[in-house]
Amino acid sequence: MQCSPVRPIHFGGVPVFRFAGICLATALACHGMAGHAVAQPAMRQIAPQPLSLGDAVDLAIARHPDIARAQAEIAQGTAQVGVARAAWYPKLEYGLRPGYGGSFGTSGNRAGTRASLGVSQLLHDFGRSASRISAAHATLEQKTHQADDAIEAVAYQTASSYLELAASQEVIAAAQRQVDALQQTHAKIVDRVRAGLSLPSDRNVAELALLRAQAAVMKADTRYHVAVARFHELTGVRPQSVERLAAAAARLRDPGRGRGDIDHTPAVLAAAAAVDAANARVRQADAERFPSISVGVNRSLSTGRADVTNDRWVGLQLTGSFSFGGLAQHQRAAADAELRASRESLENQRLITRSALHAAEVEADGAAARRDGYDKVVALSRASRDLYWQEYMLNKRTLTDVVNPERDIFDAEVESLNALADGTLARIKAWAAVGQLVALLREPQGGRDE
Repeated sequence: MQCSPVRPIHFGGVPVFRFAGICLATALACHGMAGHAVAQPAMRQIAPQPLSLGDAVDLAIARHPDIARAQAEIAQGTAQVGVARAAWYPKLEYGLRPGYGGSFGTSGNRAGTRASLGVSQLLHDFGRSASRISAAHATLEQKTHQADDAIEAVAYQTASSYLELAASQEVIAAAQRQVDALQQTHAKIVDRVRAGLSLPSDRNVAELALLRAQAAVMKADTRYHVAVARFHELTGVRPQSVERLAAAAARLRDPGRGRGDIDHTPAVLAAAAAVDAANARVRQADAERFPSISVGVNRSLSTGRADVTNDRWVGLQLTGSFSFGGLAQHQRAAADAELRASRESLENQRLITRSALHAAEVEADGAAARRDGYDKVVALSRASRDLYWQEYMLNKRTLTDVVNPERDIFDAEVESLNALADGTLARIKAWAAVGQLVALLREPQGGRDE
Protein backbone atom coordinates (compact mmCIF):
# COMPACT_ATOMS: atom_id res chain seq x y z
CA MET A 1 0.00 0.00 0.00
CA GLN A 2 1.85 3.04 -1.28
CA CYS A 3 0.53 6.50 -0.41
CA SER A 4 1.19 9.04 -3.14
CA PRO A 5 0.63 12.68 -2.14
CA VAL A 6 -1.15 14.99 -4.54
CA ARG A 7 -2.06 18.67 -4.50
CA PRO A 8 -3.61 19.92 -1.24
CA ILE A 9 -7.24 20.93 -1.19
CA HIS A 10 -8.62 23.56 1.15
CA PHE A 11 -11.28 22.91 3.79
CA GLY A 12 -12.67 26.11 5.21
CA GLY A 13 -9.42 27.92 4.35
CA VAL A 14 -7.33 25.18 5.94
CA PRO A 15 -5.01 23.05 3.73
CA VAL A 16 -5.81 19.34 3.68
CA PHE A 17 -3.35 16.98 1.99
CA ARG A 18 -5.20 14.03 0.47
CA PHE A 19 -3.67 10.62 -0.11
CA ALA A 20 -5.06 7.35 -1.48
CA GLY A 21 -7.83 6.81 1.06
CA ILE A 22 -6.09 9.05 3.64
CA CYS A 23 -6.01 12.76 4.31
CA LEU A 24 -3.60 14.74 6.44
CA ALA A 25 -5.39 17.67 7.99
CA THR A 26 -2.92 20.27 9.16
CA ALA A 27 -5.74 21.92 11.07
CA LEU A 28 -9.51 21.93 11.19
CA ALA A 29 -11.89 24.67 12.26
CA CYS A 30 -15.27 23.48 13.45
CA HIS A 31 -17.93 25.01 15.67
CA GLY A 32 -15.57 27.70 16.83
CA MET A 33 -12.94 25.17 18.01
CA ALA A 34 -9.76 24.06 16.25
CA GLY A 35 -9.22 20.35 15.55
CA HIS A 36 -5.86 18.61 15.73
CA ALA A 37 -3.77 17.71 12.69
CA VAL A 38 -3.62 13.99 12.07
CA ALA A 39 -3.72 11.60 9.16
CA GLN A 40 -7.01 9.91 8.50
CA PRO A 41 -9.73 9.08 5.95
CA ALA A 42 -11.19 11.95 3.94
CA MET A 43 -13.94 13.89 5.70
CA ARG A 44 -17.10 15.55 4.49
CA GLN A 45 -17.50 19.28 4.87
CA ILE A 46 -18.97 19.94 8.30
CA ALA A 47 -22.31 21.71 8.47
CA PRO A 48 -23.19 24.44 10.95
CA GLN A 49 -24.73 23.66 14.34
CA PRO A 50 -26.05 21.30 15.48
CA LEU A 51 -23.21 18.84 15.04
CA SER A 52 -24.32 15.61 13.35
CA LEU A 53 -23.30 12.08 14.30
CA GLY A 54 -21.47 11.54 11.00
CA ASP A 55 -19.45 14.74 11.36
CA ALA A 56 -18.54 13.87 14.95
CA VAL A 57 -17.20 10.49 13.85
CA ASP A 58 -15.19 12.13 11.06
CA LEU A 59 -13.63 14.55 13.52
CA ALA A 60 -12.60 11.75 15.87
CA ILE A 61 -11.16 9.65 13.04
CA ALA A 62 -9.14 12.62 11.83
CA ARG A 63 -7.33 13.05 15.14
CA HIS A 64 -7.22 9.71 16.95
CA PRO A 65 -3.66 8.45 17.59
CA ASP A 66 -4.60 4.77 17.33
CA ILE A 67 -5.52 5.23 13.67
CA ALA A 68 -2.25 7.07 13.00
CA ARG A 69 -0.46 4.12 14.62
CA ALA A 70 -2.33 1.68 12.36
CA GLN A 71 -1.38 3.68 9.28
CA ALA A 72 2.28 3.63 10.38
CA GLU A 73 2.07 -0.16 10.69
CA ILE A 74 0.71 -0.32 7.14
CA ALA A 75 3.72 1.69 5.96
CA GLN A 76 5.97 -0.72 7.85
CA GLY A 77 4.27 -3.72 6.21
CA THR A 78 4.69 -2.15 2.78
CA ALA A 79 8.41 -1.74 3.44
CA GLN A 80 8.65 -5.37 4.60
CA VAL A 81 7.15 -6.52 1.29
CA GLY A 82 9.89 -4.57 -0.50
CA VAL A 83 12.52 -6.17 1.73
CA ALA A 84 11.25 -9.67 0.88
CA ARG A 85 11.09 -8.94 -2.85
CA ALA A 86 14.65 -7.62 -2.88
CA ALA A 87 15.95 -11.22 -2.67
CA TRP A 88 15.21 -11.70 -6.39
CA TYR A 89 17.22 -8.68 -7.51
CA PRO A 90 20.96 -8.79 -8.28
CA LYS A 91 23.16 -8.17 -5.27
CA LEU A 92 26.43 -6.23 -5.34
CA GLU A 93 28.96 -7.53 -2.82
CA TYR A 94 32.13 -5.67 -1.90
CA GLY A 95 34.80 -5.79 0.74
CA LEU A 96 37.90 -3.85 1.79
CA ARG A 97 40.38 -5.20 4.38
CA PRO A 98 43.42 -3.03 5.19
CA GLY A 99 45.85 -4.77 7.55
CA TYR A 100 49.18 -6.56 8.07
CA GLY A 101 50.02 -10.17 7.16
CA GLY A 102 51.36 -12.66 4.65
CA SER A 103 50.04 -14.91 1.89
CA PHE A 104 50.78 -18.38 0.66
CA GLY A 105 54.05 -18.50 -1.34
CA THR A 106 55.40 -15.24 0.03
CA SER A 107 58.07 -14.63 2.65
CA GLY A 108 57.47 -12.33 5.58
CA ASN A 109 54.53 -10.18 6.51
CA ARG A 110 53.66 -6.93 4.86
CA ALA A 111 51.17 -4.16 5.33
CA GLY A 112 48.61 -3.98 2.58
CA THR A 113 44.97 -3.87 1.53
CA ARG A 114 42.79 -6.58 0.09
CA ALA A 115 39.66 -5.71 -1.85
CA SER A 116 36.93 -7.75 -3.47
CA LEU A 117 33.98 -6.87 -5.70
CA GLY A 118 31.28 -9.15 -7.01
CA VAL A 119 27.74 -9.45 -8.32
CA SER A 120 25.40 -12.37 -7.61
CA GLN A 121 21.90 -13.29 -8.74
CA LEU A 122 19.69 -15.76 -6.88
CA LEU A 123 18.41 -18.53 -9.13
CA HIS A 124 16.59 -20.93 -6.82
CA ASP A 125 16.17 -21.35 -3.07
CA PHE A 126 13.44 -24.03 -2.91
CA GLY A 127 10.68 -21.54 -2.06
CA ARG A 128 12.39 -19.70 0.79
CA SER A 129 12.16 -16.21 -0.77
CA ALA A 130 8.70 -16.85 -2.23
CA SER A 131 7.46 -17.84 1.22
CA ARG A 132 8.95 -14.70 2.76
CA ILE A 133 7.21 -12.56 0.14
CA SER A 134 3.89 -14.35 0.75
CA ALA A 135 4.26 -13.88 4.51
CA ALA A 136 5.03 -10.19 4.05
CA HIS A 137 2.02 -9.72 1.76
CA ALA A 138 -0.27 -11.50 4.22
CA THR A 139 1.08 -9.43 7.11
CA LEU A 140 0.48 -6.24 5.13
CA GLU A 141 -3.09 -7.37 4.44
CA GLN A 142 -3.52 -8.11 8.14
CA LYS A 143 -2.29 -4.62 9.10
CA THR A 144 -4.62 -3.05 6.54
CA HIS A 145 -7.66 -4.84 7.94
CA GLN A 146 -6.54 -3.99 11.48
CA ALA A 147 -6.43 -0.33 10.46
CA ASP A 148 -10.01 -0.62 9.18
CA ASP A 149 -10.99 -2.26 12.47
CA ALA A 150 -9.29 0.54 14.41
CA ILE A 151 -11.33 3.10 12.45
CA GLU A 152 -14.53 1.22 13.28
CA ALA A 153 -13.53 1.06 16.96
CA VAL A 154 -12.94 4.82 17.08
CA ALA A 155 -16.24 5.41 15.28
CA TYR A 156 -18.08 3.24 17.81
CA GLN A 157 -16.42 4.99 20.74
CA THR A 158 -17.29 8.40 19.31
CA ALA A 159 -20.86 7.42 18.47
CA SER A 160 -21.36 6.15 22.03
CA SER A 161 -20.11 9.45 23.42
CA TYR A 162 -22.30 11.35 20.96
CA LEU A 163 -25.41 9.43 22.04
CA GLU A 164 -24.67 10.18 25.68
CA LEU A 165 -24.31 13.85 24.80
CA ALA A 166 -27.55 13.87 22.79
CA ALA A 167 -29.45 12.05 25.55
CA SER A 168 -28.17 14.33 28.30
CA GLN A 169 -29.10 17.34 26.16
CA GLU A 170 -32.71 16.12 25.99
CA VAL A 171 -32.80 15.17 29.66
CA ILE A 172 -32.06 18.82 30.45
CA ALA A 173 -35.02 19.82 28.28
CA ALA A 174 -37.27 17.31 30.05
CA ALA A 175 -36.13 18.53 33.46
CA GLN A 176 -36.78 22.10 32.45
CA ARG A 177 -40.31 21.18 31.29
CA GLN A 178 -40.94 19.71 34.72
CA VAL A 179 -39.72 22.94 36.34
CA ASP A 180 -41.92 25.07 34.08
CA ALA A 181 -45.00 22.97 34.84
CA LEU A 182 -44.38 23.06 38.60
CA GLN A 183 -43.74 26.81 38.51
CA GLN A 184 -47.18 27.26 36.99
CA THR A 185 -48.70 24.99 39.64
CA HIS A 186 -46.82 26.86 42.37
CA ALA A 187 -48.13 30.21 41.13
CA LYS A 188 -51.70 28.88 41.10
CA ILE A 189 -51.34 27.51 44.62
CA VAL A 190 -49.96 30.81 45.93
CA ASP A 191 -52.96 32.63 44.48
CA ARG A 192 -55.36 30.07 45.98
CA VAL A 193 -53.69 30.32 49.40
CA ARG A 194 -54.02 34.10 49.31
CA ALA A 195 -57.68 33.73 48.37
CA GLY A 196 -58.22 31.23 51.16
CA LEU A 197 -59.12 28.44 48.72
CA SER A 198 -56.13 26.22 49.63
CA LEU A 199 -54.33 25.41 52.84
CA PRO A 200 -51.01 27.21 53.58
CA SER A 201 -49.36 23.78 53.74
CA ASP A 202 -50.13 23.31 50.05
CA ARG A 203 -47.74 26.14 49.28
CA ASN A 204 -44.97 24.19 51.05
CA VAL A 205 -45.84 21.07 49.05
CA ALA A 206 -45.64 23.04 45.79
CA GLU A 207 -42.34 24.66 46.78
CA LEU A 208 -40.85 21.31 47.77
CA ALA A 209 -41.82 19.76 44.42
CA LEU A 210 -40.35 22.77 42.60
CA LEU A 211 -37.05 22.49 44.49
CA ARG A 212 -36.79 18.83 43.59
CA ALA A 213 -37.42 19.66 39.95
CA GLN A 214 -34.72 22.36 40.00
CA ALA A 215 -32.31 19.86 41.53
CA ALA A 216 -33.11 17.49 38.67
CA VAL A 217 -32.14 20.24 36.22
CA MET A 218 -28.80 20.68 37.95
CA LYS A 219 -28.21 16.92 37.90
CA ALA A 220 -29.03 16.76 34.20
CA ASP A 221 -26.76 19.74 33.55
CA THR A 222 -23.88 17.98 35.30
CA ARG A 223 -24.45 14.86 33.20
CA TYR A 224 -24.39 17.03 30.09
CA HIS A 225 -21.10 18.70 30.94
CA VAL A 226 -19.49 15.34 31.74
CA ALA A 227 -20.64 14.08 28.33
CA VAL A 228 -19.27 17.23 26.66
CA ALA A 229 -15.88 16.72 28.30
CA ARG A 230 -15.67 13.12 27.08
CA PHE A 231 -16.80 14.14 23.62
CA HIS A 232 -14.20 16.91 23.51
CA GLU A 233 -11.42 14.44 24.28
CA LEU A 234 -12.39 12.38 21.24
CA THR A 235 -13.20 15.09 18.70
CA GLY A 236 -11.39 18.20 19.92
CA VAL A 237 -14.57 20.31 19.79
CA ARG A 238 -17.21 21.43 22.28
CA PRO A 239 -20.41 21.80 20.22
CA GLN A 240 -23.09 24.15 21.44
CA SER A 241 -25.63 21.48 20.53
CA VAL A 242 -25.95 18.18 18.70
CA GLU A 243 -28.75 16.55 16.76
CA ARG A 244 -31.82 15.35 18.60
CA LEU A 245 -31.52 11.77 19.69
CA ALA A 246 -34.38 10.69 17.42
CA ALA A 247 -32.66 12.28 14.40
CA ALA A 248 -29.42 10.45 15.17
CA ALA A 249 -31.33 7.18 15.57
CA ALA A 250 -33.04 7.71 12.21
CA ARG A 251 -29.63 7.74 10.50
CA LEU A 252 -28.95 4.18 11.65
CA ARG A 253 -31.17 1.69 9.89
CA ASP A 254 -31.59 -1.85 11.20
CA PRO A 255 -28.59 -3.92 10.01
CA GLY A 256 -30.80 -7.00 9.69
CA ARG A 257 -30.91 -10.29 11.53
CA GLY A 258 -27.94 -12.66 11.58
CA ARG A 259 -25.99 -10.99 8.81
CA GLY A 260 -24.14 -13.58 6.72
CA ASP A 261 -21.09 -11.43 5.98
CA ILE A 262 -19.24 -12.10 9.24
CA ASP A 263 -16.23 -13.42 7.31
CA HIS A 264 -15.94 -10.04 5.57
CA THR A 265 -15.62 -7.92 8.71
CA PRO A 266 -12.23 -6.21 9.23
CA ALA A 267 -11.41 -8.11 12.43
CA VAL A 268 -12.14 -11.51 10.87
CA LEU A 269 -10.30 -10.61 7.66
CA ALA A 270 -7.28 -9.57 9.73
CA ALA A 271 -7.36 -12.90 11.58
CA ALA A 272 -7.64 -14.77 8.26
CA ALA A 273 -4.65 -12.84 6.90
CA ALA A 274 -2.70 -13.87 10.00
CA VAL A 275 -3.45 -17.51 9.13
CA ASP A 276 -2.13 -16.93 5.59
CA ALA A 277 1.04 -15.38 7.01
CA ALA A 278 1.52 -18.33 9.36
CA ASN A 279 1.06 -20.77 6.46
CA ALA A 280 3.75 -18.92 4.52
CA ARG A 281 6.13 -19.12 7.47
CA VAL A 282 5.58 -22.89 7.66
CA ARG A 283 6.63 -23.16 4.01
CA GLN A 284 9.60 -20.93 4.74
CA ALA A 285 10.66 -23.18 7.64
CA ASP A 286 10.51 -26.18 5.31
CA ALA A 287 12.64 -24.38 2.72
CA GLU A 288 15.31 -23.44 5.28
CA ARG A 289 16.59 -27.04 5.15
CA PHE A 290 17.67 -26.65 1.52
CA PRO A 291 20.54 -24.58 0.04
CA SER A 292 20.31 -21.52 -2.18
CA ILE A 293 21.62 -21.58 -5.76
CA SER A 294 22.91 -18.40 -7.38
CA VAL A 295 25.25 -17.28 -10.16
CA GLY A 296 27.95 -14.71 -9.52
CA VAL A 297 31.00 -12.79 -10.71
CA ASN A 298 33.80 -11.90 -8.28
CA ARG A 299 37.13 -10.08 -8.55
CA SER A 300 39.72 -9.89 -5.73
CA LEU A 301 42.81 -7.63 -5.55
CA SER A 302 45.65 -7.04 -3.10
CA THR A 303 48.19 -4.21 -2.87
CA GLY A 304 51.89 -5.07 -3.01
CA ARG A 305 53.36 -8.07 -4.82
CA ALA A 306 50.88 -10.21 -6.83
CA ASP A 307 49.81 -13.44 -5.13
CA VAL A 308 47.01 -15.98 -5.15
CA THR A 309 44.57 -13.44 -3.70
CA ASN A 310 44.49 -11.58 -7.00
CA ASP A 311 41.93 -13.54 -8.97
CA ARG A 312 38.62 -13.49 -10.78
CA TRP A 313 35.79 -15.97 -10.61
CA VAL A 314 32.55 -16.58 -12.56
CA GLY A 315 30.16 -19.45 -11.86
CA LEU A 316 27.46 -21.00 -9.71
CA GLN A 317 27.30 -20.70 -5.93
CA LEU A 318 25.67 -23.17 -3.57
CA THR A 319 25.19 -21.85 -0.03
CA GLY A 320 23.50 -23.31 3.00
CA SER A 321 24.00 -24.36 6.59
CA PHE A 322 23.27 -27.27 8.89
CA SER A 323 22.75 -26.98 12.63
CA PHE A 324 23.61 -29.89 14.89
CA GLY A 325 21.21 -28.36 17.44
CA GLY A 326 18.16 -29.20 15.34
CA LEU A 327 17.54 -25.61 14.24
CA ALA A 328 15.42 -26.58 11.22
CA GLN A 329 13.21 -28.90 13.26
CA HIS A 330 12.64 -26.29 15.96
CA GLN A 331 11.82 -23.63 13.34
CA ARG A 332 9.28 -25.97 11.76
CA ALA A 333 7.69 -26.79 15.13
CA ALA A 334 7.45 -23.09 16.01
CA ALA A 335 5.84 -22.29 12.64
CA ASP A 336 3.31 -25.11 13.11
CA ALA A 337 2.41 -23.84 16.58
CA GLU A 338 1.96 -20.30 15.20
CA LEU A 339 -0.33 -21.65 12.48
CA ARG A 340 -2.49 -23.52 14.98
CA ALA A 341 -2.71 -20.44 17.19
CA SER A 342 -3.67 -18.27 14.21
CA ARG A 343 -6.45 -20.65 13.20
CA GLU A 344 -7.86 -20.66 16.71
CA SER A 345 -7.66 -16.85 16.79
CA LEU A 346 -9.66 -16.75 13.57
CA GLU A 347 -12.38 -18.96 15.04
CA ASN A 348 -12.36 -16.88 18.21
CA GLN A 349 -12.82 -13.69 16.23
CA ARG A 350 -15.75 -15.21 14.36
CA LEU A 351 -17.27 -16.19 17.69
CA ILE A 352 -16.78 -12.66 19.07
CA THR A 353 -18.40 -11.12 16.00
CA ARG A 354 -21.40 -13.46 16.05
CA SER A 355 -21.86 -12.86 19.78
CA ALA A 356 -21.71 -9.09 19.32
CA LEU A 357 -24.34 -9.23 16.57
CA HIS A 358 -26.73 -11.43 18.53
CA ALA A 359 -26.30 -9.36 21.70
CA ALA A 360 -27.00 -6.18 19.71
CA GLU A 361 -30.21 -7.70 18.33
CA VAL A 362 -31.42 -8.59 21.82
CA GLU A 363 -30.50 -5.15 23.18
CA ALA A 364 -32.32 -3.41 20.33
CA ASP A 365 -35.50 -5.45 20.90
CA GLY A 366 -35.42 -4.86 24.64
CA ALA A 367 -34.81 -1.13 24.22
CA ALA A 368 -37.74 -0.82 21.78
CA ALA A 369 -40.06 -2.58 24.23
CA ARG A 370 -38.87 -0.39 27.11
CA ARG A 371 -39.37 2.77 25.14
CA ASP A 372 -42.90 1.78 24.14
CA GLY A 373 -43.73 1.05 27.77
CA TYR A 374 -42.36 4.32 29.10
CA ASP A 375 -44.09 6.33 26.36
CA LYS A 376 -47.36 4.87 27.60
CA VAL A 377 -46.44 5.83 31.16
CA VAL A 378 -45.83 9.41 30.02
CA ALA A 379 -49.20 9.62 28.27
CA LEU A 380 -51.08 8.13 31.22
CA SER A 381 -49.27 10.34 33.75
CA ARG A 382 -50.14 13.48 31.79
CA ALA A 383 -53.77 12.48 31.63
CA SER A 384 -53.77 11.69 35.35
CA ARG A 385 -52.13 15.03 36.18
CA ASP A 386 -54.89 16.98 34.44
CA LEU A 387 -57.60 14.85 36.02
CA TYR A 388 -56.08 15.12 39.49
CA TRP A 389 -55.95 18.92 39.23
CA GLN A 390 -59.63 19.06 38.45
CA GLU A 391 -60.36 16.79 41.41
CA TYR A 392 -58.10 18.93 43.61
CA MET A 393 -60.16 21.96 42.67
CA LEU A 394 -63.17 20.02 43.99
CA ASN A 395 -61.31 19.10 47.21
CA LYS A 396 -61.28 15.42 46.22
CA ARG A 397 -57.50 15.16 45.84
CA THR A 398 -54.50 16.41 47.77
CA LEU A 399 -51.91 18.61 46.17
CA THR A 400 -49.41 15.78 46.53
CA ASP A 401 -51.54 13.76 44.12
CA VAL A 402 -51.28 16.66 41.65
CA VAL A 403 -47.51 17.26 41.76
CA ASN A 404 -46.40 13.63 41.91
CA PRO A 405 -47.42 12.93 38.28
CA GLU A 406 -45.03 15.69 37.16
CA ARG A 407 -42.13 13.73 38.63
CA ASP A 408 -43.53 10.52 37.14
CA ILE A 409 -43.68 12.20 33.73
CA PHE A 410 -40.06 13.35 34.02
CA ASP A 411 -38.81 9.96 35.21
CA ALA A 412 -40.64 8.18 32.39
CA GLU A 413 -39.35 10.66 29.80
CA VAL A 414 -35.78 10.09 31.00
CA GLU A 415 -36.21 6.32 30.84
CA SER A 416 -37.74 6.61 27.38
CA LEU A 417 -34.75 8.67 26.22
CA ASN A 418 -32.36 6.16 27.76
CA ALA A 419 -34.19 3.33 25.98
CA LEU A 420 -33.92 5.19 22.67
CA ALA A 421 -30.22 5.76 23.28
CA ASP A 422 -29.71 2.10 24.19
CA GLY A 423 -31.52 0.93 21.07
CA THR A 424 -29.51 3.27 18.88
CA LEU A 425 -26.29 2.14 20.56
CA ALA A 426 -27.26 -1.48 19.87
CA ARG A 427 -27.56 -0.67 16.17
CA ILE A 428 -24.20 1.06 16.30
CA LYS A 429 -22.70 -2.05 17.89
CA ALA A 430 -24.12 -4.22 15.13
CA TRP A 431 -22.80 -2.02 12.33
CA ALA A 432 -19.40 -1.71 14.01
CA ALA A 433 -19.25 -5.49 14.51
CA VAL A 434 -19.56 -6.04 10.75
CA GLY A 435 -17.17 -3.18 10.00
CA GLN A 436 -19.66 -0.94 8.19
CA LEU A 437 -20.44 1.80 10.69
CA VAL A 438 -18.26 4.47 9.09
CA ALA A 439 -19.53 3.61 5.59
CA LEU A 440 -23.13 3.87 6.81
CA LEU A 441 -22.59 7.26 8.43
CA ARG A 442 -20.95 8.58 5.25
CA GLU A 443 -23.82 7.55 3.02
CA PRO A 444 -25.88 10.41 1.56
CA GLN A 445 -28.86 11.24 3.73
CA GLY A 446 -31.26 10.05 1.05
CA GLY A 447 -29.54 6.68 0.93
CA ARG A 448 -30.15 6.23 4.62
CA ASP A 449 -33.81 6.93 4.33
CA GLU A 450 -34.48 4.55 1.45
